[in-house]
Amino acid sequence: MLNIRDALELYTKLEKFTPDYEDIDDSLEFTGTIISNIRQSDTPEAFGESLLLMYPDKDVKELSEMEGEYIVLLFVEGLAENKFLALVEFCRTLGYG
Repeated sequence: MLNIRDALELYTKLEKFTPDYEDIDDSLEFTGTIISNIRQSDTPEAFGESLLLMYPDKDVKELSEMEGEYIVLLFVEGLAENKFLALVEFCRTLGYG
């Protein structure tokens, strides 16, 4: 799990791709919406940057050699492990970002 500094950095990287949590029925839909928003954006590097933040033991070369489906799975698991939905609620309640 990320420390608070890294968690806030993750939130900052993904904030503009994150839907209103009131509009989402479950965490998988929430995560899928984030991924979809990143893919449609002009800053798709946010996906890789977020992965590197959530998995500091991995590097760009290692991620680039992985299958696409596995990378998406890592992203989903990373958001779940780091309680990203709760982080979003926390940050928005505080007016952070």
